[in-house]
Amino acid sequence: MVAGLEGVMFGVLVLVVGTIVVVNAWGVLQTRRTLDGAAREYLRAYTEGDDPVDAAQKAQHSLTAVLDGEQRRGGRTPPVHVEGPDPARFGPCAEASVHLSTVVPAARIPFVGAFRSTTVEVTQTDLVDPHREIDSGSAYDAEATPCGR
Repeated sequence: MVAGLEGVMFGVLVLVVGTIVVVNAWGVLQTRRTLDGAAREYLRAYTEGDDPVDAAQKAQHSLTAVLDGEQRRGGRTPPVHVEGPDPARFGPCAEASVHLSTVVPAARIPFVGAFRSTTVEVTQTDLVDPHREIDSGSAYDAEATPCGR
């Protein structure tokens, strides 16, 4: 009878630890999904801008909207570090890249708190619409764009 009770206790321990591992892995995947969506919306708004200032403002607004929407849904979004494209290089067919990164706890242990952490990073690249009339940035070089090669 004692050996049976020890086996049950060990099984419960394995179940609890396994559940904690799966929940924490899901949190990292959820953060990655959120950053993917935020980067996509950031670039969509940036590449549809009419001038460098407008593009940067629209992109930042879209990023904030996605992250705020995720928090309203109940998700936890830690502070996000943004490395956006250089607005001075904004122009038709210019390449725009955004790099988002955040640090999330690798494991949250009940009654202990966060244990270790992992960095989630996302980088996406897109081209500014080459078929619209837009105001270019001061450092824009049409010959350096993918369309000019």
